[in-house]
Amino acid sequence: MTWATALLLAILQGLTEFFPVSSSGHLALVQSYLERQSGRPMTEALAFDILLHLGTLLAVLFYFRADLGRLASSLFPAPTGGTDAPGRHSSRRELAFLAISLLPTAIIGLALRHLAERLLQLPVVVAAFVGVTGLILLTTRLNAAGRGENGARLTWGRALAMGAAQGIAVMPGLSRSGLTIAAALATGLSPMAAFRLSFLMSIPAIAGAALVELAGNRAALETLGWPAVCAALIAGLVALAALRLLSRTLLLGRFHLFAWYCFAVAGTGMLLFTLWGGR
Repeated sequence: MTWATALLLAILQGLTEFFPVSSSGHLALVQSYLERQSGRPMTEALAFDILLHLGTLLAVLFYFRADLGRLASSLFPAPTGGTDAPGRHSSRRELAFLAISLLPTAIIGLALRHLAERLLQLPVVVAAFVGVTGLILLTTRLNAAGRGENGARLTWGRALAMGAAQGIAVMPGLSRSGLTIAAALATGLSPMAAFRLSFLMSIPAIAGAALVELAGNRAALETLGWPAVCAALIAGLVALAALRLLSRTLLLGRFHLFAWYCFAVAGTGMLLFTLWGGR
């Protein structure tokens, strides 16, 4: 893999992993194009994707380090002589919410995994799913006001809805952040609660998916070299900036505007790959 290719895909991953436009869709479309030009095997592309996802995972861990510290500390008893403050109870409730959300994510994600891997090789279908992401993002314009953010509103129903959305988003072209934030807004959470919970949920999901893929792509990983490792670090830095921008976009009520970008990518991708024979 050349340095130029690695840099291009790293920036693309860093921007699209957290923006609600589907990083998997973008990478699949770009890699399909590059594969036509260079004959690079799909096994290498999958291995490279794993490294990029690990880079963006580091960005989430750093961005939400205060939240993660708060949640981790709530697992331990209060200091001797202290009281179990309401904040600790709220943090434990949030942890329970995140744990419950993982159940539908794991069940749906594993059920769809093999189908998703096959669809990665069909760029026309991937592009169509990017368009579906756009339709889902448009619905957030109706729900952007939200109705609550505190821990008391973190119900099982909302956890299951967000977890199911995250599981479905394993399909290439569907945005994980787009679907989970849309689900959160639709069930009444505020934009910032939706943002925080969506990305806290992503930590075990991204880590788990990476481990599963690592088990089947060890040989391909060994062939990538330093360009891929540096690309993972660059993807993480770009993703960190993307998280800050996305947070502001949600606060301003402009989340739905990403839909028009998705429609443009979907239309262009479907047209080009149909003309090229769909494969």
